[in-house]
Amino acid sequence: MTPPPESPTGAGSQRAPDIAEALDALRAPFHSEGGATFLSDLTVGELILLEQIGFRPVEIVSGSGSASWYPQFTTAGPEGQMWGSAIASAIAEARAGIYSEVTQFGANGVVAMRIEFEREPANQLTCTMLGTAVRDERHDGSISTKSPGPRGHDRTQLFTTNLSARDFHLLTRAGYGAAGIVMGVSVVGFGARSAAQSLGLARENFELEGQTNALYSAREQAMGMMEREAASLGADGVVSVNLSERPINTMLTHAVELVAIGTAVRRGAGRHRSLDPHLQLALNDPAPETFVSG
Repeated sequence: MTPPPESPTGAGSQRAPDIAEALDALRAPFHSEGGATFLSDLTVGELILLEQIGFRPVEIVSGSGSASWYPQFTTAGPEGQMWGSAIASAIAEARAGIYSEVTQFGANGVVAMRIEFEREPANQLTCTMLGTAVRDERHDGSISTKSPGPRGHDRTQLFTTNLSARDFHLLTRAGYGAAGIVMGVSVVGFGARSAAQSLGLARENFELEGQTNALYSAREQAMGMMEREAASLGADGVVSVNLSERPINTMLTHAVELVAIGTAVRRGAGRHRSLDPHLQLALNDPAPETFVSG
């Protein structure tokens, strides 16, 4: 057999060591300026915006909680309170899991937190929270949000927010600070429809007054609960409120379930700071349909 020709420059003899070194470099963990590798679900643009205001990502954190209840009732009563309390406890358990991981990683809070609800058979609900833990590296003290030490800080000093990194960037530049995620949960029952209404035999359009009133009542109760939580955090208000309404009409259950979740915010030591317009250019790739002609 004829031996393979040698490389005139000797590159062939060096290729194997070069590849081996490259693979070793990939296997070695990358260390950032702070000495630790971070993981986040932020886009490139969001990462840059956070670092502009003095926040560095630390780790992806998550929390989950589950609860079940007995839902069979046709009018408002203790059963509705138990139902709402079960959902609130699942959210609170997920929130506690987030706080625990934030403390473990020595972070100050969580941004861009996603909250998902998964319903399972037998009236069981699982709440999952996931976001990027960040560390506050500012030293000017211009924002009134507390900046705890790297380890062992009090849970009341941590913050969570469902604001996007861009919104959090604007909030911080304007002199506000996120106080935490607040919630309101309410379940209100209403009377069953008549047999003619249930079978669709009514010949006139009509309003389901019981269901409408239950929806208004549930919304009022959930908002009141959210305001009380915000007040307990010393917040000035709540932003980015997300309402999730779900009417339940079954043979034995007639109720309206409402969940409200938002971010409580505090003003800084001074008044609101006016912002000059800044161009924000997204560095992530646009959606494929952007390039599809109409």
